[in-house]
Amino acid sequence: MDLSKLYRTLGMDEFLVLKAMASLISKYEYVPLEILEKKVKVPPKKLGRSILRLGKINALIKGRGSSYKITFLGLDLLAIHSMMLKGIISAIGTQIGTGKESDIYNAVTLEGNSVAIKFYRIGRTSFQKVLRRRSYLVDKMNWMVRSITAAEREFNALRILSEYTDYVPKVFGRSHHAVVMEYIVGIELQKYFSPSDPLGILRKILNVLRVAYIKVKVVHGDLSEYNIIVSKQGNEEKPYIIDWPQYLYVDDPCHASLLERDIKYLINFFKRRYGVVIDFRDALRFVKGEIDEV
Repeated sequence: MDLSKLYRTLGMDEFLVLKAMASLISKYEYVPLEILEKKVKVPPKKLGRSILRLGKINALIKGRGSSYKITFLGLDLLAIHSMMLKGIISAIGTQIGTGKESDIYNAVTLEGNSVAIKFYRIGRTSFQKVLRRRSYLVDKMNWMVRSITAAEREFNALRILSEYTDYVPKVFGRSHHAVVMEYIVGIELQKYFSPSDPLGILRKILNVLRVAYIKVKVVHGDLSEYNIIVSKQGNEEKPYIIDWPQYLYVDDPCHASLLERDIKYLINFFKRRYGVVIDFRDALRFVKGEIDEV
């Protein structure tokens, strides 16, 4: 899907409709036309033309009677428009990645720097798996609201974490279900078979968990080899921990079991894949700040 091309086909009226639809997401799944008319405040014929144009590109879906639902594509286009207006990005590029719960596109800032836009797609996995891994979503009404919540949480977590560590992507802005972040050139840890210093990589990852626990008072909660990206920068192997929206605060009663799970999983992976052995109890004490090295 060429988001850039679709974006250029829309005018201000279409974005007014999308903005109105997005503002009503938490109240309506399908927005009645009379409600939309009051929200958009454009002549009925102009509104009808905009709805027709958005429907042709699948940014809106017609429901029963005269009611309409915004799609993820519609929310994508609205988020791009918002970030363009805010000066966060100047252009949207092509899709560079697809995950279970997100699509990743490249983009360009006003300064000409390459960044990544993560569009959340909560609900792409099964409902039970989502609720198990994303407990903060239980009270939300629909997948779009859940995706917006996930993006907000990831943006806030990365913004604070990046003040204390270089091993998470920096963020530049957010709109709706989309987060603009540093574009990391690297490879998933799961696919990284021949590191020059696996123990050094493990220690850097544990240090990020330590910073998160001590400074930010959160635990990742879903750490695995699939959300760690290793970037080779000169002679250094830099592991970036991504995918933070499911974090828990350390005052949450469930945080301890998830922290232990993250550390055990990480240690077992490094032992199995690279032959690196670190004692779990020492690693846990290190992350909690009870000892200064591991």
